[in-house]
Formats: sequence, structure tokens, C-alpha cells
Amino acid sequence: MSVTPPRRKMRPPTPSLFHTREFKFYYLIYLTVVPHMMYTMWQSSSPSRPEYKKYKQALSDGWMFGRKVDLSDGQWDTFRERLWIFACAMFAFVALNRVFRRMVDRMDVDRMRGTLPQLWFVCVFATAFIVVLSGASIIFIVGLAWINYVVAKKCAGKRWAPLVIWAYNMAILFSNERYKGYSFAHIAEPLAWLDEWRGLLHRWDIMFNLTMLRMVSFAMDYHWRVRQDAEAGVQHVDALAVNAQTPRERVEHACFVSNYSFGNYWAYLMYPPLYLTGPIITFNDFVAQMRQPCVATSVRETVVYGLRLVGAGLLMELVLHSVYCVAISKWAHWDAYSVYEISLIGYMRLTFIWLKLLIIWRFARFWAMVDGLETVENMRRCMSNNYSLQQFWRDWHCSYNRWLVRYVYIPLGGRRTSSWNTFVVFTFVALWHDLTLRLLQWAWIIALLFLPEALASWFFNRPKWTSRPYFRFLCSMGGALNIVGMMVANLVGFGDAGVDKMLRMFCSAKGGGFLAITFVVLNVHLQMMFELREREYRKEYALYEQSVEMTAPNKTQSVSPQSRRPKSAKRA
Repeated sequence: MSVTPPRRKMRPPTPSLFHTREFKFYYLIYLTVVPHMMYTMWQSSSPSRPEYKKYKQALSDGWMFGRKVDLSDGQWDTFRERLWIFACAMFAFVALNRVFRRMVDRMDVDRMRGTLPQLWFVCVFATAFIVVLSGASIIFIVGLAWINYVVAKKCAGKRWAPLVIWAYNMAILFSNERYKGYSFAHIAEPLAWLDEWRGLLHRWDIMFNLTMLRMVSFAMDYHWRVRQDAEAGVQHVDALAVNAQTPRERVEHACFVSNYSFGNYWAYLMYPPLYLTGPIITFNDFVAQMRQPCVATSVRETVVYGLRLVGAGLLMELVLHSVYCVAISKWAHWDAYSVYEISLIGYMRLTFIWLKLLIIWRFARFWAMVDGLETVENMRRCMSNNYSLQQFWRDWHCSYNRWLVRYVYIPLGGRRTSSWNTFVVFTFVALWHDLTLRLLQWAWIIALLFLPEALASWFFNRPKWTSRPYFRFLCSMGGALNIVGMMVANLVGFGDAGVDKMLRMFCSAKGGGFLAITFVVLNVHLQMMFELREREYRKEYALYEQSVEMTAPNKTQSVSPQSRRPKSAKRA
């Protein structure tokens, strides 16, 4: 396997600190603090506590340790209850789709125009799938999708096309929220009987937010294709479409003009494994992989990924049988809990959100992998292994982050306008999730937190600071402040009514001493994270040295310690 060396030289990695006295002290802290945290969380959810009666009604019968299970989160409860239905549907789709693809394998699809034969069955199955999920609401879904298709076809290539495309799709967001998925009775009284047939998921408009992202992707990709034809010529753009192989090429290189057909568009919007939750994939990438199936993922990797999914599900069951963080945050009386217990419940509340989304997204991605479609991992790093705000949002819902960069951040100017661009991006993120003031507050807090991190990185990322022995401790202090800020912002945005009381007690005078101790412990945790990042960098550097030897075996290349380090090694 050949390795292409980076354009810039890489600094030599620092020696490992895992066996130093400093880190042995950190191990002792971990062995003391972590078990005590686990014991405290277990005790805070004990049936013997008086507060247990306040939220007992929100718990369900469990199957571990003779304890109840916390299923008070509606999204997780629905997913858990109907998991077997979704699994059976996905198995049927993948099995039938593979049989159908074998029937069209002999067709020359490299230059196939119009709706791809590989997507004929996807269109049929997806339509039936949506009818089961949404019932008569498929009429609204088809109508909204068709109008977007017409708008894209009529406006593509014109300078004002993005404004029209975005105006229409933002109007859909507000209209769906305002009318709660619409009612046939309000349209015409004789159609009122259709309101009784809404399928398994009555609120189709909630899932349509993801569909709206795909609608924008199709419209903008087609608009850029028409612009490229005018600038570079049709033959040149078609040649790029034929040769798109890497993930980046599949996203950036447009498809054939005739591939932007309604059949391909409908299959892309409603592709069953990704319809409900994502990960999000661009239209260009989807069609490119349908034309030339990706072979990057082996059967063994897919099986291992499925086993990891099962392991994550069992971990979730263990968490919800042990700590009733969701029920406590909604119905418990906080006056009975200590500041330490409140902070742990808040931490577990965020951990639950992370693990819930990880399982839901991995379930969808697993079935896409089985079907031969390559998508990105939405949760690339554990929530508790993040200290940089920028890196955190790149690793949390990664596919959505890439969508935002491609269709919002870069068209608005990218880094040149990041001072105000970031606020626009996060305002859209808040409105896309839900039209509430709480989420707008969350979005603006997050956007404001980007500023001090960017300024600190710009000021301290210089040789006069990075060469100091205490530089990593400065970084850990900044990272600890980042973590506290991110926890508060996410609790504000995604917490329940009880979170307000939690935050008031957390920020009270009583909690001042606890916050100081927490800050010290976070610094220890950050030193461990820094060293884990450095270990990742050592592997990158080893590959770099191998590539240098392969490309220039008779030359010795010096590596400057002051060379710019890669992203994985940055600490602030």
C-alpha cells in the first residue's frame, strides 16, 4: 500500500509520558475518582432514597439487577420499542436490493443517463416504506419534494438560484412546524378521513427536517453542475464525473446532467437505511456510489461494526438500569441532592444524549454499509474525549457538520467571514432542530465560545509559548474552561425543565468549592487526552517516515521541530 507524504514536514513526536511519575499519579487519581463517581451515581438512583418516589412513575420494568429502567426519553423509547420492526425492514430491503442489483450488474452504468437501474428497486421499496411509516402523509411529502425539484430545475445556473432554493426550504421548516404536519380536514372536509391513516410515525414533519437537507443538497449540486458546464465545458465536467473515486471526489465532482432526474432524486431523498436519521450524504456522492459501488469496506469490517453496535446497545441498557438521569432531571426535587450529585446527573444526562444518538446513527450506517453505501461516522470520538470546541463539533454529528460547511459556511465566505458566518451557521442549526428560544440561546452561546478559543489558539500557538515546558498545562486550563462551557451550553439547549434548577444550584455559592476541585480533576483528564492525541500522532509520523523512505530512499530529509503540526496533534 503506497502512502502519499504530506505537503509539509512533520515535527518529531514527543517521548511518551505514560510511564512517567506524573502519569502514574494521574492513574491513581483515575482509580480513586472514577469508581467513586460510579458509586455516587448508583446511589443517587437508589429506590431507598426518598426522592425516588418523585420520579418512580416515569420508570419502566427492567431486566438487569432487579431494577427499573429509565425510558422517560421519548425518542429513545420509540426507537427501542420499534427496533425489531426497523431491523426487519432493513434486512428485507438489503436482501431484495442485492438480488435486484445482480440482475442489472451486466449493464454499462458508467455512462448511464437518467434514473440509474440500481435505483429502480430503491424507488419502489422506498415509496412503500414511506407509506407504512407516514400513511396518507406521503401526499404532502411527495408534493413538497416535487416543488423543490421544479424550483431546482428552473433556477439552476442563475445567480439568484441559491436565494430561491434556501427561501423555499426554510419556508418548509417554518410551515411544517406551524401546522404540525398539516391536516387533510383543513384542506377539504371530505378528506378528513385521511387524517386517521397516518402510519406508524404520525409526525412525519419531524423526520422531514433531514429530508430538507437532502433537498437542498440536490438543488445546490445541480445548480453548481450547470454553472460548471458554463465555465469549464460539459465534456470536462463529464470526464470528472466518470473518474470520481475518492470520497472527496464523489462529493465535489458533479454527476452527469441527466443523472439529476426525479427518479434518482426520489431514491436519494427516501433511501430507506438513511431516511429517518442519516448520516447525511450529498446527492453527488450518493449517485456516484450507485453508479460505481464503493469497495472500501470489507465484510469483516462490516461485521465488526455490527458487533460494536450491539455492544453500544448493551452499554445503554446498563446505563439506564443503573442511573435514572433522564427521569431525575425531569421530575426530581433538586434540593435533596448535593452539588456533586447534581453535577454527575448533568454529566450522565449529556452522556445519555451522546450514546443515544451514537446508537441510532450507527444502526442506520450499519445497514447502509451492508447495502454497500459508504457514509461517514457521525460520532467519531467519545464525548468525554473532547476539549476543543471546534474539534467537538466536527466529531459530533460529523455528516451534518460537513453538510453545513459545504452548503452554508463556504458559500457565505468561509474563513474570510467567520467572525459573523459562525453565528449564521449556528442560528440555522438551532432553527433546524426546533423553533424555540432555548435552542437559539444555545446556538449563540456556542458561537460566542468559538471566539475565546480562536483567540487563545492564535496567541499561544507560537514557538515562544509552545517551547515552554508548562505549555501543555496552559492548554489543559483552557481546555477545562472549554469543557465547562460546552456542558453548560448543551444542558441549556437540550436539557429538560429540571435542568434550569440544576444549573442554578451548579452555579450557586455552595458549588464554588466543588467547581474548583472539578477544574483540577479536569486538568488531569486533559493531560491524559493530550497524551492520547500524541500517541495518535506518533502513528501518523511513523507512516510519514515510511512514505519518505519509499519516495526518496537515497536522501535524508531533516524535520524541523518548528514545523506546523497536524490537526490530530493540536492541543489548543
